[in-house]
Amino acid sequence: MKYPPEIPILGPLLPGARQRHLVTLPGALLNDEPRPVVTITGAEPGPVLLVGAGVHGGEYPAIEAVIRLARELDPSDITGTIILMPVLNLPAFRNRSMFVCPVDNVNPNRVFPGDPAGSYSEQMTHALVHEFITYADAYIDLHGGDIPEALIPFSICRQGDTDVDRRSKELALVFGLPYVLTVSRPIQQAKGSSSYVAAAEIGVPAVLAEAGGIGQLQEDAVTLLIDGVRRVLRHLGMSNDSVSDVSAPAVLTAFDWIYSSNAGMFYPNVAAGDLVEQGAAIGTVGSLFGDTLETVFAPVTGRILFLTINPAVSAGGLLMGVGVS
Repeated sequence: MKYPPEIPILGPLLPGARQRHLVTLPGALLNDEPRPVVTITGAEPGPVLLVGAGVHGGEYPAIEAVIRLARELDPSDITGTIILMPVLNLPAFRNRSMFVCPVDNVNPNRVFPGDPAGSYSEQMTHALVHEFITYADAYIDLHGGDIPEALIPFSICRQGDTDVDRRSKELALVFGLPYVLTVSRPIQQAKGSSSYVAAAEIGVPAVLAEAGGIGQLQEDAVTLLIDGVRRVLRHLGMSNDSVSDVSAPAVLTAFDWIYSSNAGMFYPNVAAGDLVEQGAAIGTVGSLFGDTLETVFAPVTGRILFLTINPAVSAGGLLMGVGVS
């Protein structure tokens, strides 16, 4: 196998070097706007690991984790090649937009693997898949709670019995966040799927790792994500990093999302990380007159992995997600 690997959009990679790239993704709607990418190429051949963040532009601990990894990883300590992209969704990052890309009002993590003739988000995700993910031996997509969300750290991978699904779960367990969620069906009905699903569909083991949230740069979340990537590097034989091991994560096998029926003010009586019983009252939605419009009940028994903390909700608005064993 040729080394360094050939990844056309990046140009020649140099063994034993850290390189900065300004990458223009193909796509007629992407405005030729360059995105920063850093490659860390070891002197010796090895796997290609893609680490990205900023699919959602307001998930700041994930973005910061990639920035720090790009600065701190030493090519002399690496076998193989690491590709680091701090922000994919630049319009959302610059506009502090939660969940969606403000150019087309689309959630990029619901339209993978994208479409070269589609909207801005579809062209952007298509470019990520075909210019980067397809050249990787493994892919880690770093996330967190978006601007209105609190969460407890967890990883997600595709549920299944194929080799790529088994390897994805192995990476998620190695990453070392407290919970690993294996998902067999789409989390939300959408035109496409999520990043980790699109990667697995082309044979690339992939993990989506979540830590931090509420629009803040939380140092503990940054550390969790950096340490997780370092554990994966060690697991893949790309590094001898001495990062500490952690207790085995709890494995969850379903993810139920709870929505409001009414627009108004959301008053939760639970927090991210709480264990809830099926049928328990977990909050209310009230009108702007102060009347209770609905009581929200837990549809399942499980762990609250994320929670909307901003009170304003629309009819059909997302309130929280519950992971089920």
